[in-house]
Amino acid sequence: MDPKEEKAIIKDIIDKRRLPYSLQILEIQGDKYKVLNNFGSEIVYIKKGENYFLEDEL
Repeated sequence: MDPKEEKAIIKDIIDKRRLPYSLQILEIQGDKYKVLNNFGSEIVYIKKGENYFLEDEL
């Protein structure tokens, strides 16, 4: 994945989830995004429509 596309996905997740911290994409599988936040926690978001949900929320 090119850096511009990765940056756009990260910005979209942060904006739609209103997150106060930064993310780094670790892995993408379809609409499933495994990210690392700046606290060192791995989180999985799933895109449904225009929104991102935590894996545990679904």
